[in-house]
Amino acid sequence: MLEGISFQFPKLGFILFFFLACEALCPLRANPVYFPRPALFGGVEVKFPLWLWIAKWAMVTFLIIALMSPVREKEVIPQGGRDTLLVIDPAVLSPALKKQVRDFTVRRGEDRLALWVPARGEVIIPMTREHSVVSGIVNGLTSEKAHGTVSTRISRFFTTSSEGAGWTVILSDEPESFVYSLPVGVQSSVVRPSSEPEWVERLEHEFPPYRMGAVYRYYDYYYVYPLFLGFLAMLLYLYGRNQKGMG
Repeated sequence: MLEGISFQFPKLGFILFFFLACEALCPLRANPVYFPRPALFGGVEVKFPLWLWIAKWAMVTFLIIALMSPVREKEVIPQGGRDTLLVIDPAVLSPALKKQVRDFTVRRGEDRLALWVPARGEVIIPMTREHSVVSGIVNGLTSEKAHGTVSTRISRFFTTSSEGAGWTVILSDEPESFVYSLPVGVQSSVVRPSSEPEWVERLEHEFPPYRMGAVYRYYDYYYVYPLFLGFLAMLLYLYGRNQKGMG
């Protein structure tokens, strides 16, 4: 519960020593009350109870802790990027295309990537930040005729995407027959690998990749808790001091 909590102003803890010095060197004085023939009263004196002493020092301790400002530091790493789906027509798979896909995944460092290859053994990889897995699976595929088209099933890849963060990249030399429909609200780019060998650079220009933002820190402040406890201890102490025979 207290893990990671530190103090912003730890040196203020020295205030406690001033209270200890005052307790030892400056005892509390009370107005004297004179009685005739004090010997008749014997040695009876008022003795402060232990709970009153505890309340006093709890009040002092908690208020000093509040002044020291207990905090918990948190580090935030901004998360950016798009949710990018690569839809590859298995008929265009070639060593050159595999190298281009690997280059594409490297450049989209902040994106979540998904893969869909409607081949005989359909390949489906949901959104992931493990880019090496995506490029590794593409590298192991072989060229064959497509067994399916891009249909409304494409929407399933973006069920966890925030609004406006989806992007579909379709790689096919015959997109007219390969693409049947696209989801609404998802940006799409169609690439013909055979006639556009520089498609990776074009997409990077049209959809610039997100860059990692600066890491920033913020603090959770907890001074309210010791301040409240110190206030309760002060009320208890004042109550005890005002009782008959203790003031």
